[in-house]
This record gives sequence, C-alpha cells and structure tokens, in this order.
Amino acid sequence: MEMLHMFLWIVYPYTVVAIVGMGIVWQYDASSDEGARTEAGRLLIVMVKILMAASTATGIAIVTSSSLADEPVLLLRWLISLVQLQPDMSLILDISVLSTVHFIVVFLFLLSLAFTKEIYYLMKPHHYLKKIYLKIHVEKRG
Repeated sequence: MEMLHMFLWIVYPYTVVAIVGMGIVWQYDASSDEGARTEAGRLLIVMVKILMAASTATGIAIVTSSSLADEPVLLLRWLISLVQLQPDMSLILDISVLSTVHFIVVFLFLLSLAFTKEIYYLMKPHHYLKKIYLKIHVEKRG
C-alpha cells in the first residue's frame, strides 16, 4: 500500500506537472489548429469540460462540508510541500475519499488539458471566461 500512496501522491503529481509544462511549450510551438477538427479532438474537449465540472463540484463539496473543515488546509500545505520539492505525505495520508477523488480528478483534468489547444487558459483564464460570455451573449441575440 505504501508504494501506491507514493505513486499517487508524489510520482503522479510531478508527472502531470511535467506533461502540462510540455503541453504549454508545445502549444507555443504549434501554429496548427487541426486537432480540434477531428472526432478524437472533439471527444477530448468534451472530456476536459466534464473533468473541469467534476473538479469544481468536488472542490466546492470539500470546502462546504463541515466534517472536512481542516482538509482544505491540509491539502494546501501538501500542495505547498510539493511546490517546494519536499513532499510531505503525512499531510495527505489520512484525508477523506472525497478529497482523494478531487485531487485525482484535478490531475486528470490538467493532464487531459495538456493535449488540447486550450492549455493556454491556464496562463490566461480570463480568455476562457470571455469566450463563454461571448458564446452566451451571441446565443441570446441569435
């Protein structure tokens, strides 16, 4: 079980960060927009949107749940320890199943986002909100 925890809470997050970093570099290198035109590209976009909704829902559930009052603080301290390259697994081993599912979904969201052209939304999230606003506004007029 120790090996599973080490993979889930140390290896997996760093691997996702490396892949997302390469996705950002690759997006700045690529000028083509052909990936979104294929069936697989559209399926990937749908999957990204579903994972984004799931990560938002589980995150809100963690914050609003009164029985998990200290977990957001533990998760943030664990995330800070990851960023400092000194992961502290003792912070994360006793968290709830909801928090575990939340982080797995967030990492899957980031991982799938790295393979889409929307990866730049991580750097400029206001562009995503603007795109949604314009889409809603145009639908109301049309």
